[in-house]
Amino acid sequence: MERVIFLDRDGTLNEEVNYLHRKEDLKLLPGVTEALRHFRKAGYRIVVVTNQAGVARGYYTEEDVHELHRYMNELLQAEGAGVDYFFYCPHHPEHGIGIYKKQCHCRKPETGMFEMAEQYFEVDKAHSWMIGDKLIDVQAGRNYGVHTVLVGTGYGAREQKEAQLAGGESYDLYAETLLAAAEAISGWRDTDRESET
Repeated sequence: MERVIFLDRDGTLNEEVNYLHRKEDLKLLPGVTEALRHFRKAGYRIVVVTNQAGVARGYYTEEDVHELHRYMNELLQAEGAGVDYFFYCPHHPEHGIGIYKKQCHCRKPETGMFEMAEQYFEVDKAHSWMIGDKLIDVQAGRNYGVHTVLVGTGYGAREQKEAQLAGGESYDLYAETLLAAAEAISGWRDTDRESET
């Protein structure tokens, strides 16, 4: 079985840009490459799971998504921080156009994209994580049965406050950045090992 880090994309790996699809608009967040190297060194597979409603709305095409992911991975691989697989959901139940207007199983907080990863890895859910900047990201991770981290980048800081006001945090850890999340997960793993001995 393999340990997997599932990652949201926009607001987690790169700066939040409304309906990002152009390479020139892609800006990786500070510390992201270091965090991904950290995960790789610790033996995790790295998988991106991202809702891409811009396809559903007709703002850009699926090929645009593939091209952006290819470009993003070129940047990351050059730093020793490549992603193993990118999965995306091109649907939206209300605002989709044509074939993209549907209630699907792949749109987070559903778990279809996580299940797609199972075609490539036997996921060790007990030692895998979902990291994102929105509560729907961590809800998706919970629904799939992995540990979760809400990061404070993107919408995360605001969503953390909203979760606290609502009276409960629905994630295992909160970290200001992806790098801080990587360090927190390392600490969690060390605690896990101690409890097993």
